[in-house]
Amino acid sequence: MNPLRHSFRLLSAPGALLALGALLGAPAAMAEEHAPASATAPATPPAAPAAASHHAAPACSEPKPACAMTVNPAFDSKGALWVAFAVGKTVYVASSTDGGKSFSAPATVATIADGVIDSHGDARPKIVPLADGALLASFTTRPDKQMIGTIFTARSTDGGKSFSAPQALLNEGGQRFETFVVTPKGRIYAGWLDKTNMLKAKAEGKEFEGSGVAFGWSDDHGQTFQGKKILLDHACECCRMSSALDKDGQPVFVWRQVFEGNIRDHYAAKLSADGATLTGGRVSDDNWAINSCPHHGPGMTIDANGVWHVVWFTKGKNRQGLFYAQSRDGGKSFSAPEKFGDDAKAPGHPVAIATKGRLYRVWKEFDGTTTSISSQTSRDGGKSWSAPRVIAETADASDHPELVANKNAAYLSWVTHKEGYRLIPLPRDDKSASVK
Repeated sequence: MNPLRHSFRLLSAPGALLALGALLGAPAAMAEEHAPASATAPATPPAAPAAASHHAAPACSEPKPACAMTVNPAFDSKGALWVAFAVGKTVYVASSTDGGKSFSAPATVATIADGVIDSHGDARPKIVPLADGALLASFTTRPDKQMIGTIFTARSTDGGKSFSAPQALLNEGGQRFETFVVTPKGRIYAGWLDKTNMLKAKAEGKEFEGSGVAFGWSDDHGQTFQGKKILLDHACECCRMSSALDKDGQPVFVWRQVFEGNIRDHYAAKLSADGATLTGGRVSDDNWAINSCPHHGPGMTIDANGVWHVVWFTKGKNRQGLFYAQSRDGGKSFSAPEKFGDDAKAPGHPVAIATKGRLYRVWKEFDGTTTSISSQTSRDGGKSWSAPRVIAETADASDHPELVANKNAAYLSWVTHKEGYRLIPLPRDDKSASVK
C-alpha cells in the first residue's frame, strides 16, 4: 500500500468538525516542519521575515469559509463566486451570488480518515469552474508532520451540490502545491511539485535537492489527466507554484527553483501544447542561499499584451524584501527587479492580477499589532504604480491574500480570524504614478 495515500470517506451532509490548528497570522514564514524525506529529519527554522505568527484557537468549527484557515476563490462564467476550503479533516465547496456576504450550504468534497489536509499558507484546496458548468476541486493529503503528499481531484456536474469520488492524481511519489490553468478550448493544464525522483534518489542513498516540477493535462473536463511527467528537477519543495494563461492560450508557470549552491531563486516557463517541454528562464539573480524552504511562493499574472508579471519575496545576498519584474519576450529575459513594500512591516506573500486596463500587486504587512493588506495599481503595464494603499486590516490571525477576477473587476479574497471571509473590490481609480 502506498504510504502517501490516505483513506477518506464521503459524507452526504456536512457536520461540525474540529479545525486543524489555527488561522495563519502575519506575513511571517510558515513555521511548518520541514521534513523532506523522513519523519525523523530535524526541523528547520523558518526563513522569511521575523514577524509574529498567530496560532490561536480556531475561530469556529462550522463548515463555512469564515472558519477555514485558507480559502481559494474563483468566479464561474455566470458571475457566481465559488470557494474551496477545509475545516478539520473535511474539504468543502460553497458558492456566493452576493459578493461573498453569504454562501450556499457547503458541499462536501471529501473527509479523510487519517493524516492531514494541506490547508495553510502556500498550500490549500482549489476550485476550478469550467465552461460547461462543471466544477473541478482538488486537495492534498499527507501524513502528519511529513511534507510528502497525494493530490486528489473530484468533479461536480450538478452545480456544486455533490462531488464525485476523489481520484489520486498519481499513485506513487509525493505531490503537493498543485495549480491549474484552463485554455479557451477547455483543456485543463495542471502543474505540481513532485517528489518521486527525490524519493528514488534517497532510497538509493543519493543526494537530491528539492522536488521535481511536473505537469499533465485533461481534455475530458478533469475526469482524467494525461501526459503526467516531471520535466525539471530540483524545485524548492515547500513553496507554491503560480500559473497564468499566455496570450497564445498556453500556460505559464513560475516557481522557486534550487540552483547550484542551494540558491533558491525563481524560474518562469511556458509549457508546450503537447506538455513535453518548458521554455523560459530565471526571473532574477537574488542569490538566496538557504538549506531549508522559505514557504514563500511567487505570484504571477499575464496581461492582454502577453507580458509576464511576477512578484516574489527573497532574502538573498543581492536583494531582500518584495520585488516585481516583467518579461516581454516569453521568459527569455526579465526587467530589473523593482522593490516594493515597507521593510519595517515585514512585507510578504505578494500576489498579482491583470484585468482590462489595470495591473494590481497586493501583499501582506505586519506592524507588530495590525496585519494589513496593501495594494498598488498600474495603468501602463507595470511601468509606474500608484502609491501603496491599505485595503484591509485585522488585529488577529489571517490567511495569505488571494486575488480573483470577474470579467473586468478584480477582488481581494481574504479570510481572517476576527472578521471572517471578505471579498473586497480592488480600487480602479488609483492613477499610476512613478512610485518605485
